[in-house]
Amino acid sequence: MGVFGGTFNPIHIAHLRLAEDVREKFSLENVIFIPTNLPPHKRVEGRIGPVHRLNMVRLAARTNPHFKCDDIEIKRGGVSYTIDTVDYLYDKYSLDDKPYIIIGSDLVGEIGTWKEIGSLAQKVHFVVLLRNGHLVGKNGSLHRDLPGSSWHYFEKRTIDITSSEIRERVMQGRSIRYLVPDPVLEYIKEKGLYEGKLF
Repeated sequence: MGVFGGTFNPIHIAHLRLAEDVREKFSLENVIFIPTNLPPHKRVEGRIGPVHRLNMVRLAARTNPHFKCDDIEIKRGGVSYTIDTVDYLYDKYSLDDKPYIIIGSDLVGEIGTWKEIGSLAQKVHFVVLLRNGHLVGKNGSLHRDLPGSSWHYFEKRTIDITSSEIRERVMQGRSIRYLVPDPVLEYIKEKGLYEGKLF
């Protein structure tokens, strides 16, 4: 099982293609998308509620039979910690193998600050997404010293789409067609998300 957490504000085509690449590379049956409620290290932009982000992920996940969406972090409320979610996944899905947690390489340097990182490192495989074959951002070596940890490095394809660009385009009344799945585009339009006019 792959696990892809994030704010998904909104989810877009690059998220989906990345998840499919990781699923194929590691021969995973499913990738579970888990929208965060309140991320520990960043602020959710765009002034929309977590239920909207969850609904958009559900719509996007339906486009692939290997993609699932789990609402545990939003249902649980409060700050979303990976260790709490991983413990939940073990209970709910009766896992035969450690789940593959997909993270950006920019997070490696701060992973030592994650809640109960020692326990978490023994319960998961980390899939670190490399940009152009390299780690990016502030990266330390702590992850190499975590007992029982499992690290896989994966060079992601370059798809120049970001959630912040999508929010900005909507606010400016510019098209986001082909940046997000059609059901997500229609949802943003129907709900009037990101305070802009969508064409």
